[in-house]
Amino acid sequence: MKTIKILFWVLLTVVGFTACEDARNPIINEAALDGSLTFKLNDSQYSNLTYVLEDANGTKEMDALTCVQPDYGFTAAVSYTVQVSFSQNMADSLELPTTVNGEKVSMITKEMNKVIIQLYGGKLPDPIVSKDVYVRLKALISGASDSPEIVPLYSNVIKLKVQPYVFPLLPYTEVTPKPYYIVGLGDGAWTNSSAGLGVSLIPLSVTSGKKYDLGGNGEFSYTGYFKASRGFKLIRDIGSWGEQWGMTGGAYVHNGGDIITVPADGYYTIKLNSIDNALTITPATGTPASYTKMGMIGAFNDWAADVVLTATESSDNHIWYTTYTFSGASECKFRANGNWDVNWGDATFPVGIGTTGGTNIPAKAGTYVVIFNDIDGCFYFIKK
Repeated sequence: MKTIKILFWVLLTVVGFTACEDARNPIINEAALDGSLTFKLNDSQYSNLTYVLEDANGTKEMDALTCVQPDYGFTAAVSYTVQVSFSQNMADSLELPTTVNGEKVSMITKEMNKVIIQLYGGKLPDPIVSKDVYVRLKALISGASDSPEIVPLYSNVIKLKVQPYVFPLLPYTEVTPKPYYIVGLGDGAWTNSSAGLGVSLIPLSVTSGKKYDLGGNGEFSYTGYFKASRGFKLIRDIGSWGEQWGMTGGAYVHNGGDIITVPADGYYTIKLNSIDNALTITPATGTPASYTKMGMIGAFNDWAADVVLTATESSDNHIWYTTYTFSGASECKFRANGNWDVNWGDATFPVGIGTTGGTNIPAKAGTYVVIFNDIDGCFYFIKK
């Protein structure tokens, strides 16, 4: 016999009865409360074919899934979300962003393509091939997402065969960029850990434009003062030497080589494309302005005084850092020498390219290592 339970609040919030209507409480299936209730997702009409996704059809419907509404014990408005995985047990599944009300659930081409690339770890294999993709639906009574009594329900899993496409490059504001770090400059201690951020590890700057893939790979740069006597390397993952750049016989080597050196003291520009694995280091033109002090100021301290940033180098310095805790959402800017003559801001967080006199930075609550480059204005708030 089906177990049932009286749930009075559903009468008010889900079914929408009023005091003037029938006051009988609805009866809800007990399995809908503990999440054990499942429901039927029908096989796709194209289950024996391969979906070949194309950027030209990015905003179009790849297909529409159909299902039978879960047996809640009463009629309810239900929202459905598509979950996608490379495993039939739905391990590490990701969700398509579009949620649908009704038992016909659209899958948008670019949304599916983006999720597949994310499941691949941010980069498609070469050559691109079709892939078995497992999907199911997550069901939730509309308006009940904030209620602990109503839990999501999940359908059976079906298999699709999908061939993705290379996703167009995006601005750094739409992905999570993965910069390489210069290690060996600053204090010269080669501290490849989070403790070295700003001291031994200096992130390359992001650049403007659509230059990044979904894995955060793309174009990065850095201009600063280098000494011929001090070598360095580039590493991607803090604490690891797996992904790195070195030098052999005057040539830059990906994942190998000895330390990198420059031929003479001076300003140089590093440009690294981590998609194409291309690195150049060339002399920079001109001499950038130098500042004796750098601070961070904002609504978090009523714009009253600077949080003083530490200089990475004792001379010819252009990298500044500190660790700071924001107790709540706030706004901030960077400014030189304790006044507003020269200040930087940008409307992005936690990474941005501050422009002189730019808008306030929308900081979020948390503890961060803050790193600022006064040559190109790039800043990072790296959460601890």
